[in-house]
Amino acid sequence: MANLHMNFRSDCISRSVYPVVFLPDLNLWRDIEPPYPTLYFLPGYSGGGLETAMFSNFALFSMRYGVAVVLVDGENSFYTDDEQRGAMFSQYVGEELVEVTRSVLPLSRRREDTFIGGISMGGYGALINGLRFSESFSKIAMLSPALGFKTRDDNPRPNSPVPKGELIATLGTWKEYYHSYKDYQYAVERAAVSSQTMPDMFLACGRADSLMTSARAFAAQMDQLHAPLTWYEQDGGHDHTFWKQALDPMFRFLTGKEDA
Repeated sequence: MANLHMNFRSDCISRSVYPVVFLPDLNLWRDIEPPYPTLYFLPGYSGGGLETAMFSNFALFSMRYGVAVVLVDGENSFYTDDEQRGAMFSQYVGEELVEVTRSVLPLSRRREDTFIGGISMGGYGALINGLRFSESFSKIAMLSPALGFKTRDDNPRPNSPVPKGELIATLGTWKEYYHSYKDYQYAVERAAVSSQTMPDMFLACGRADSLMTSARAFAAQMDQLHAPLTWYEQDGGHDHTFWKQALDPMFRFLTGKEDA
């Protein structure tokens, strides 16, 4: 296994970025030949790529399943574009990061080998950007995704860790959010009835997680749309203990391997 700490200047967000990368080579686990299938993984609110790599054993699963993993910093952006600040995080994770990493690393350029996933805020970001850039991503993996945070009155949901002003700054007012790419319910409905190829989806949530209600509501919507969704739930909350537990079924979903 190779662990790389990249650095390049992002044109999309006008600053240096520091993705953390795991490559499944040189590991003596099995013979894995490049170019590698790749998971672009988005950390949650207040989290970062290095922190997520430390708390979750992506190195092991990269080796076991033969998948390169690229972790990024989201800076509480909900992975959306902020035109006023020139911080285009959606375009960064959906286009620029994919293009740059493919140009310098032995990563597959095939859609069927390219996945996007994330935790909490990153799960939301993976969903909206996996749909927005569905020509690049064949699968979306969400761990305890931050769904249902946007309300019609623009007030935070109960016990939200995100202040009202920050929600409006990242997701916009309801008028700006509704029927935009940020509106995941609209985006998935549009994908289901359009000619675009909807990515297959995986959603994991702990039974004690306050986001379980929103997760089940999304699963019900996917069922109504006859859209593909793999569901995983176990005892657990909104924490790295549950997310580490969900990594094995998540990688099995991404690769189709039942026993790595």
